[in-house]
Amino acid sequence: MNTNRSFRLVGSMGLAVVCACLWAGVANAQDVLRGKFTLPFDAQWGTATLPAGDYEFTIRSVASPIVVVNQGTRHMAFVLTQGANKDESNKASELYVTRSGGRAAIRMLHSAELGTDFFYNRPKAYGRELAGAPELIERIPVLTNGK
Repeated sequence: MNTNRSFRLVGSMGLAVVCACLWAGVANAQDVLRGKFTLPFDAQWGTATLPAGDYEFTIRSVASPIVVVNQGTRHMAFVLTQGANKDESNKASELYVTRSGGRAAIRMLHSAELGTDFFYNRPKAYGRELAGAPELIERIPVLTNGK
């Protein structure tokens, strides 16, 4: 019985060391994209609801683009990207927001610096409620570390 406990302890310690190494790598990674934007209204971004206000975000990897959203020093959300397309146009970086039925959802982030559009789904419940409602598309400027 003591042997089982020893194996579990060694396994747990090994897992802790692996996690610490991975976290250190993530913490030291260079951000691919950093940006700022101001939401003039509450909006849904993935599964996160962001109240109106000023935000900063980072994307650490284009291969696996997860957006980390902060408001000041407060962490607000991790948003998973559902897809991406290259877009080498000269348009400025911006968020594309759809508004319908009094609700807003961020659907795309265009990064001029990376020449890429990142796409986001809205929650399923949001789509069911607004299936037949017209949508208004708004663009919110994004200031990034390059353009």
